[in-house]
Amino acid sequence: MTPFGIRKRLKKMLMGERVPHQRAPERPKHSVAFELSGERSFSSDAKEGDSLVLASGRGPYPIGTGCSDGTCATCQCEVLAGGDMLSQEDEKERQTKADNNCDPAFRLGCQAAVLGPGVKVRIINVLGEELME
Repeated sequence: MTPFGIRKRLKKMLMGERVPHQRAPERPKHSVAFELSGERSFSSDAKEGDSLVLASGRGPYPIGTGCSDGTCATCQCEVLAGGDMLSQEDEKERQTKADNNCDPAFRLGCQAAVLGPGVKVRIINVLGEELME
């Protein structure tokens, strides 16, 4: 017996039998609250592991980005609650924030992944419009 039944699956494919596709298990969803200046706010669902940028894109005010790989810091966000439900900040994110004179307490929306409920952030840039004074 081979791991994952590979031999059996190959034999079925060669014989013309349809091999059912196995789906990955559904990831849990968590609601994320987003605040903007001027008392605007919204919430959006994030699948566990989704970035804040991806989650905000499911709402009316997506976080403005310039690179999506953590090099420009355009997507910086202030974490208001639930910071322990976000992925840990790595050295690349810390360096990007330092290089771009960002507040060290902020997180980059493209790098911070939602891992649980209770996350609330304030968006600094929406589609290039600066919201923070």
